[in-house]
Amino acid sequence: MKTQRNYPVYREAIAAFALLTLGVSGGIAWWTWQTTKPTSVNQQTSSTQVNNLPNYSLPETTLPPLVVPQKVEAITPKSTPEVLQLEPKTYWLKVDHNHIHLVPQPVTLTAGLTLEEALKVAFTNLLNNPKTADLNTTIPSGTKLLSLRVTQAGIYVNLSPEFSQGGGSTSMAYRVAQVIYTATSIDPKAKVFISVAGEPIDTDHPLGGEGLILRQPITRPQFVEDFSIS
Repeated sequence: MKTQRNYPVYREAIAAFALLTLGVSGGIAWWTWQTTKPTSVNQQTSSTQVNNLPNYSLPETTLPPLVVPQKVEAITPKSTPEVLQLEPKTYWLKVDHNHIHLVPQPVTLTAGLTLEEALKVAFTNLLNNPKTADLNTTIPSGTKLLSLRVTQAGIYVNLSPEFSQGGGSTSMAYRVAQVIYTATSIDPKAKVFISVAGEPIDTDHPLGGEGLILRQPITRPQFVEDFSIS
């Protein structure tokens, strides 16, 4: 009877010990979980912080096109063409041992004149300057240059009616010679057309009372051949 009463007490002790063991094991497990949990939380937090960083995007930049430098050749400056200085001459008459010669005299010009302008200056000089002791002229006083044109065909000289007045055949021939040589003083090979008051000197309009006729256009060699002028 006594043995049967003590048996339950023994079982209760075993049960209490088991509960104590479970409690200790549970406490150890809980402590272990608590000590390892912050690391996991910290890792998760760190991951969360990284994931929650603002998403900044760099602005797109367009690169300028690549320019390949080309070979630059040295540029040689072009030389300015030299301006041709025109040198017209007037032709006067000089008597030497009963021979009449045509004598050229240079004409001073301002720079930059055209051929036509230069010849007009020369004729103004020829018609307005008086004769000297050594140089003479058979062009009548008062003769004026009405017009002068330079074209591809030749040089057109138009004189006033005074040009046809007075003198004999020699005087007429030499006055025409003065006009032809002065007109061709820049270009001796040029052709000349001579008119008086707009009328060309030809068979229909001979010069003066002597009736001098020119083959027009006329040149220096042609005039020398026709009139034996030196």
